[in-house]
Amino acid sequence: MRIYRLPFARPLAAFLLAAHISQNTAYAVNRTDEVSPQGWLGYITSYRLSEKNSLWNDWHYVPTSFFLSRHGFTRHLSQQVSVTGGYAWGYLTTPGSGSDRLDRFEHRPWAQLLMHLPLSTKYTFSHRLRYDSRFRQNVANGETESGFVFNHRIRYMIAFRRPITGLKLFNEAPFFVVGNEVLLNFAPQITGNQLDQVRTWFMLGYQVNSMTIQTGYMYRYVPASTPATFYHYHTATLWVTQTFGSAKAAETDHDDLLHRDP
Repeated sequence: MRIYRLPFARPLAAFLLAAHISQNTAYAVNRTDEVSPQGWLGYITSYRLSEKNSLWNDWHYVPTSFFLSRHGFTRHLSQQVSVTGGYAWGYLTTPGSGSDRLDRFEHRPWAQLLMHLPLSTKYTFSHRLRYDSRFRQNVANGETESGFVFNHRIRYMIAFRRPITGLKLFNEAPFFVVGNEVLLNFAPQITGNQLDQVRTWFMLGYQVNSMTIQTGYMYRYVPASTPATFYHYHTATLWVTQTFGSAKAAETDHDDLLHRDP
């Protein structure tokens, strides 16, 4: 009897063996999941310089995670598309310190492409691609040191916005927003997991003239630098967005600058 050998038999066997070993190794590692509540306060502003140009400013404070102050210059390529570049700075918690103090400094030049795509008169679908150039203060044995460690971070966000029709508050309809953002790290020293975090949120909002108020819930999934350790943050959010400098009052009525995410 002739025995036929498949040309891919050995590679397939090697792959199955490697998968089996990896699976057993994964089960051998004790996974740690830490769940924490958080609050996120944000204040976001735009100053409209002209039809094509505006200034971007926002500040965010999450008491046990970070404080960030971000600023930039926006060029509006059309009513739906804009590009922004600028600089941000902030304070983070220090890994390994066992403390929630925000004492680790970060420099963060950044740039983004933002697209608001109206699906109809009621629905808006937003895409954002953002790049962060992160310079974070060095850490050793749970303490900050002089100097900075650098890595690239790419972020992709999608968000869906719709007014709640049939409901009026002071002549304006509230709206809801559902969004998701994936953040990835890149650097020569990052050889394992490149996922920085994933954010998913649902919010209710209301616009009053040149200001919107959004409040809701965000879930943040953050892999720790320690292997097999993962953080799950259940976050209550309150974000206020405000625009200034519009030449015409009508420009602020339904300005996409009033519907921005951090």
